[in-house]
Amino acid sequence: MPVNGPFEDPCIYIRVLRERKSLIFDLGYIDRLEPGNLLKITDVFVTHMHMDHFAGFDTLLRNILRRDIPIRIFGPENLIDCVEGKLKGYTWNLIKDYPLKIEVFEIKGGSISQAGFYAENAFEKIMHNEKNFNGTLIEEPLFKAKGLVLSHQIPVMAYSIEEDFHININKAMLEAKELPVGPWLSSLKTAIREKMPDETTFEIADKRLNLSELKEITTITNGQKISYVMDISPADENIEKIIPFVRDSDILFCEAYFLEKDKDRAYERHHLTAAIAGRIAREANVGSLEIMHFSPKYRHCADELYLEAMKEFKG
Repeated sequence: MPVNGPFEDPCIYIRVLRERKSLIFDLGYIDRLEPGNLLKITDVFVTHMHMDHFAGFDTLLRNILRRDIPIRIFGPENLIDCVEGKLKGYTWNLIKDYPLKIEVFEIKGGSISQAGFYAENAFEKIMHNEKNFNGTLIEEPLFKAKGLVLSHQIPVMAYSIEEDFHININKAMLEAKELPVGPWLSSLKTAIREKMPDETTFEIADKRLNLSELKEITTITNGQKISYVMDISPADENIEKIIPFVRDSDILFCEAYFLEKDKDRAYERHHLTAAIAGRIAREANVGSLEIMHFSPKYRHCADELYLEAMKEFKG
């Protein structure tokens, strides 16, 4: 899922299986992603707008400019101004028949502001009503996305994505019932997620089956929780917020910018050490810790960062 190496811009790409939908955390250098993968991105989660986390906005925009599926961008305060500034850097006199809609959600304290930028309107900013922010950014049948405001001397966001459950298709049983693979399987999963009545019918090829019969070809398993924490100060206030936020994550992607021996520099630069990343993961009972976003000063000894984080993580 990481797009780049640990010494490069942090970025995580998550493909939602069997859906034309992908999520991306941070928008630094994203040129390694194929255009087809960029086209699938529906939701962007920006931690903050430093260049190594936001410079790839232009790359994404260029690839989705003619797309009719809207894109949502989430981030901390000042995100709306930054997106507007990016869009004002170009001339948009020939795009009014393009369908693209960009919805930007900016979290500040206990509120969330929303601005729309639409190709039909030459991407002029349209502000929507401000709403209360209770920690949840998206709540859909497929997943729930949450955000947490932290500090990197400036406000930054941490994120978690959590599936309610997985719906797996038993291919052997599918073949036994002589049912074809096709788009109807997505409709079936939607019906299960939305708890439609068992009498709901599906027309598949020349057969007519109800939901209760089709449930026999599915297996329900627990969904995954994935958390992403980048560029935060090692202050106690941040750590105390992070641990409950990422608790029980299956995977925690966490920065480990410095070694503990350089913790004074870590405090000065508002970054975590590998040891602190490991401690967060251990105390939060995460399943797997993936450290990333290393300082260039450790290019000759990256293994020390991994060893320090894992030592603290495993206790």
